[in-house]
Amino acid sequence: MVVINEENRHLLKVLSALLQYPDEELVLLLDELKEAVGEIPQEEHREKCVNCLDYLENNSLIHLQEEYTATFDLNPATSLNLTYHKWGDARERGSALSDLNYLYHTAGYDSSDDDLPDYLPLILEFLSITTLADSFLFLGQYCDQVEAVGSRLREKGSPYAGLFEIVLDIFRDLRGNGD
Repeated sequence: MVVINEENRHLLKVLSALLQYPDEELVLLLDELKEAVGEIPQEEHREKCVNCLDYLENNSLIHLQEEYTATFDLNPATSLNLTYHKWGDARERGSALSDLNYLYHTAGYDSSDDDLPDYLPLILEFLSITTLADSFLFLGQYCDQVEAVGSRLREKGSPYAGLFEIVLDIFRDLRGNGD
């Protein structure tokens, strides 16, 4: 069973930030993110986050944006929209997106209008603040999709692959709550 204590909430917020589209705001927050990553108690998780931070720090913003777009936006196999991996463009995906919106609304979470509700950084941010147990059970059903994307990122040597290993651990715990 996943315990959403302050340490896990902190980790979820860090993961959400690291998986966001790299823009000037993210670049300005890198020092704060380094500090936040330093506070992650699990050494293995901290190291994977540091690896991603190193990538973000050692590349130009334009390179980061091009790579992010090529990895997550232009390649359906590694899209950050989890329902796409489960249903593609089938009608069931619309229902799943509606269910996610309802889940957010029920929890009092005001999600961004810019992203679909199945956008992984948005889901991670939501998990970092929610207290609704149903949220964990519902979102745990996307474990297989997280695993598939993570595997594809690992095969490509993506700097984001390590973050997906952490997310996979979290989603496996979420799915375990439903057993």
